[in-house]
Amino acid sequence: MGQLDLSSEPSPNKTTQNNNDTKRRFVGVRFNCCGVYWRIYINQSETAYEGRCPKCGKPVKLKVGSGGTNCRFFEVY
Repeated sequence: MGQLDLSSEPSPNKTTQNNNDTKRRFVGVRFNCCGVYWRIYINQSETAYEGRCPKCGKPVKLKVGSGGTNCRFFEVY
């Protein structure tokens, strides 16, 4: 069975393919519609984490703001 890495920092033994790659912030999401886990990444303006279910395309948007949460994992129904 494979491993699922939900950390936002790369492992020290992994190298990037491109030295110009920037670290992209993300959160882990379980899409209950299709029973899959997926990463969604912060948008360019850094106002929300946005993505879609990889199977059915259901959109999700988690807004970033004061008084929010420091959770890194969410479920979408």
